[in-house]
Amino acid sequence: MARPLRIDIEDGWHHVMNRGTDHGAVFLDNSDRIEFGTRLADIHDRFGIETHAYCLMDTHYHLLLHCPDGGLSSAMQRFGSLYTRHVNDRLGRDGSLFRGRFHSKPILDDRYLLAATRYIHRNALDVRGVDSVEQYRWSSHRAYLGLRRRPAWLRTDKVLAGFGGDVGAFDEFVSAGLGPVATRERSRSDLAAVLDAANLVVIELGLGDRGRVAVVARSVALGWADAVGGFDQGATMEVLEIPSPGAMRTALSRVRRRTLEDPSFAGAVDRSADLAGVGAVLRRGSDPWRNGYRAARAAS
Repeated sequence: MARPLRIDIEDGWHHVMNRGTDHGAVFLDNSDRIEFGTRLADIHDRFGIETHAYCLMDTHYHLLLHCPDGGLSSAMQRFGSLYTRHVNDRLGRDGSLFRGRFHSKPILDDRYLLAATRYIHRNALDVRGVDSVEQYRWSSHRAYLGLRRRPAWLRTDKVLAGFGGDVGAFDEFVSAGLGPVATRERSRSDLAAVLDAANLVVIELGLGDRGRVAVVARSVALGWADAVGGFDQGATMEVLEIPSPGAMRTALSRVRRRTLEDPSFAGAVDRSADLAGVGAVLRRGSDPWRNGYRAARAAS
């Protein structure tokens, strides 16, 4: 199957993520994280690409990028090549560091812009010993709060404008998350947004091998639709490309069983909904950051 074309337009906004090969680390010590910031400065200077949020985990990273002049693919190709060379030279190794080309999701409205920023910063809660987002050194959240110097390549004004410039309101939004989704009429666009977000979350958590990401993402979206209710069966089947009512019953049975038995899958459902900006299900005893990511890592 041919790779989908990237949306790489002038004035484009993108949520970018990549992770290490075979769930391996891409940041082995703090010198690597510092070099990563140097590479963000490089693509800012060369391509005019602005970073509006970031979070560096051991095995993957998230970026919120604005490309006033386009050029995302060229910039990220240079970025990945130079960063990999740094790590390989430092360790005396060669070969790929990342699983493959970076993954990006275009940001088309302010709702997703804010949801993506919250999601990126809340990734810090995956780290053992980190109990609050502002504790984590290697994300942009502390710069948003004025707790560390903001580098020249990082911009915070666009996101903070969504809160009238109120840093405290922004911090509360990120720290609290969206919480359980309110009972309201569901729309096809909600389900489509969760499906879209699930494609990135499944890759992030390593829940789908190459060629199976789309299949697992549809299961994740179906898990969310089943948990919150209110969806017409025909619309659900159409959005998730389920061919028949019989296939729908089979898919629901599998999803319900997996939701109960697999914490990583249940965490992916909540994380996808939260990233889509429609609210996480947040089942009893569930923490989509700790349960989802850590369970997926333990199973890998």
